[in-house]
Amino acid sequence: MIARRPFLGALLSSGAAVAASGRLAAAPLPLDDEARLGRLLAGLDRTESLRAVKRLQASFAQYVHHGLWDEIGALFAADGTLAWDGAVMMGPPAIAAHLRKAIGGGMDGLPAGTVHAQLLMTPVVTLSPSGEQARGRWHEVRMASGPHAWAASLLTADYARLDGRWRITRLVNHPIFAGPFDTGWRNLSDDLPVIPYAYTPDSAGRPETGADAAPQPTDRLSEVGPRLAALAAEDAARNLQHIYGYYIDRKMWDDVADLFAPEGVLTIDGVGRFQGRAAILQALERDGPAGLRHGELNDHPQFNLTVEIAPSGVEARVRGLDLGMTGRNGGDAAWTFTTFDNRFLKRGDTWAIAGMRLYPDARADYYKGWDGGQSATSRRIAPFPVHPASGMAVRYPANLAPVSHPFNGEAIDARPGGSIAEAETALARAAAFDAIENISSALGQYLNDSRWYELSRLFTVDGWRKSPSAGYYQGRDRIWQMQMTRNGPLRRPRAFIPLHLRIQPVIHVAPDGRSAKLRTRLLQFNSANAREGSMTAGMYEDQLAIEDGIWRFSFDDIDHIWLTESYAKGWARLPEGAGQALSRSPAALLQTMPPDRPIEGRAYPPFPAIDRLWFHYRNPVSGRTPPNLLP
Repeated sequence: MIARRPFLGALLSSGAAVAASGRLAAAPLPLDDEARLGRLLAGLDRTESLRAVKRLQASFAQYVHHGLWDEIGALFAADGTLAWDGAVMMGPPAIAAHLRKAIGGGMDGLPAGTVHAQLLMTPVVTLSPSGEQARGRWHEVRMASGPHAWAASLLTADYARLDGRWRITRLVNHPIFAGPFDTGWRNLSDDLPVIPYAYTPDSAGRPETGADAAPQPTDRLSEVGPRLAALAAEDAARNLQHIYGYYIDRKMWDDVADLFAPEGVLTIDGVGRFQGRAAILQALERDGPAGLRHGELNDHPQFNLTVEIAPSGVEARVRGLDLGMTGRNGGDAAWTFTTFDNRFLKRGDTWAIAGMRLYPDARADYYKGWDGGQSATSRRIAPFPVHPASGMAVRYPANLAPVSHPFNGEAIDARPGGSIAEAETALARAAAFDAIENISSALGQYLNDSRWYELSRLFTVDGWRKSPSAGYYQGRDRIWQMQMTRNGPLRRPRAFIPLHLRIQPVIHVAPDGRSAKLRTRLLQFNSANAREGSMTAGMYEDQLAIEDGIWRFSFDDIDHIWLTESYAKGWARLPEGAGQALSRSPAALLQTMPPDRPIEGRAYPPFPAIDRLWFHYRNPVSGRTPPNLLP
């Protein structure tokens, strides 16, 4: 880790972001510049559209997890097409019928005691110039009961706004790997193809602020403030959920408890209800004392989030899936799935967890599989928001019992109206979240396909990138040359792929909307033709900036945490020093192309040792400083 350049402007906390937009919520903006207001409305519509598309796709993954086949069909246009695992279906009824048969065994819901989880990751979503169509490029990894326990695909999707609501017009999965639970995954092709990209480094990082869009009519200005406040609330809620996951990873129990409101409630279905921070802390300690011990893994990446903001603007509902990867080296290991349904409240300028409901769905012993020691799938599930395409209430199979948690009707956080300049800055911050998630995902996708030139263009002219165990390289051309020297061009036939998945972003945008900090998790599935797969995990702490109107990386830094020698051994069968023994040597790169700055600190994944991890933020509720706060 090397010293970073000064952050451009004070770091914007989640609470501050919402407070800034909250000031715009109570009154219409003054008509001081009709053209500016028209562009503001256009940018607001485009940013909301990007999020509607991502919510649509996340809902697909959530419905799969519980077998809601008709609801999946309803996500598609009347002539929408699903090309999935070699079959092609057109229209909602055909799509629902195929999935009901292929996954559900001919029934609504999932068969008792089974699991079928789709982990949706790395979205790069861009809009057409008209704003009425969109394209998305995603990765998905599926974990399921039965003979096909593992599957991974690249997803390409087209979307359209029809009758005011976004729908999927075409969704195609391009299979990458698959395999049974006992032996893991392998490539499905002797020469994995490169699927064409629907974006460029520039289009992925261009924020949807309306600067290049045709101005919209300005007859709905009274809605601008509440809509901007809702975007900021969504950003704060997403950050809060992802921060929670990172604290759970490291068993930072005090920080987890701090995220709850003083009267907050944690409910674990089948276990109990815990109210207040002291009781919540005791519930957390059921999983052992605070802090990771040598050889202990407690990773809990968060997936498939949907965020619903109440009309008040001060209450949020966050629904998603927690994947547990737990155990101790030399001992047991397990996969777990837990659905969460959380309620966040904003008081003053701070968002906190008012209620968290956890529904344990399934548990599998790593070395036995879903059919060896799996807990039964719960009949009780977290309720869904209204269907994103139909606008109707979601219908549940007879074997599921949703537990109702309605919004409680908190009063609106009324504040004076703001200026058009404040509104433009609030929109710039909101648009930054989507552009930053785009280029973060694009970085991983370019790594997968050895697209080194395109990868280098995701950086500012003088941006920095770390080459693991070698050092830091500055400037686009140096980054490009470093990647080519270390990795070489894409080899044909492509018999190996490192599925480099950057997930769970925590994004803090500066008050002026021109720079940002990003924390994101690396979850990497390594897959080959002739040998079993393996996994790698790490943590990125990055900095980003607007350059020529486009978001780019100014600093990209990875700390690898653990890697597995093989799927069979997993993370609980690693010898001491495995990180150095299994990591690729940088000797050739160091000799041919020395870095601009050397590595400081550890160079290899430390696990089973537990090393420090950096955080660019303090606890967003209590302000507690983490053990390793970035300068």
